[in-house]
Amino acid sequence: MNEKKNSNLQFVQTLLPIIGAVLVVAGAIAYICLKLADELKYNEKWKDYDECGWH
Repeated sequence: MNEKKNSNLQFVQTLLPIIGAVLVVAGAIAYICLKLADELKYNEKWKDYDECGWH
């Protein structure tokens, strides 16, 4: 019984850092995608002013 508890604890201790790393990477990718989308939206908004020298 005690051996099974240690096995489960070891599994959880191995799995938690992996899950944490995956969440950090997913968060970083989401942040980059949102920043790129925001920049594209900004550039689309002001593209008409590029031709007249206001930008």
